[in-house]
Order: sequence, then C-alpha cells, then structure tokens
Amino acid sequence: MDQDFLDLIYNNYTATSEIMFPIILFLLILLIRDLSKYSKISDKINNKLKDLAENIEETGFKKNPDETVFRYIERYLSKKRSKD
Repeated sequence: MDQDFLDLIYNNYTATSEIMFPIILFLLILLIRDLSKYSKISDKINNKLKDLAENIEETGFKKNPDETVFRYIERYLSKKRSKD
C-alpha cells in the first residue's frame, strides 16, 4: 500500500511537471519581453530629459558638475517658480 501510494504521487508529480514546465517557460519569456519593453521606454524618457537639460543649459542656467539631470531640471523649475 505504501509503495503504491508513493508511486502514485511520483507519477502525478512527473505528469504535472511535464505540463507546467512549458507554461512556466512561456510566462518567463513573456515577462522578459515585457521588461525589455519598459527598458526601451525608460531609455526614451531618459533621452528626453537629457534633451530638456541641454535646452535649459542653453538659456544660461548653469549645471553643477555632480548634479543629475533630473535634479538639474528640478532646480531650474523651482528657481523659475520662485521668480514668478
């Protein structure tokens, strides 16, 4: 009885793993594709922020050497807001 029960559990486990492995693999591929899509969007946003920072720099507003692009734009906007 014990051996039959263990064989039954083992057979069910192998059948389930044979079915679930392709499904999990498919979901993993979809996840990777989705993450790469967000990476491309993030690159586009980063490029737009860099372009905006260059346009701000052309107005004469100086950028600090250790300052990030986002912080630079934020500082520019807060300076403009305080002048208005």
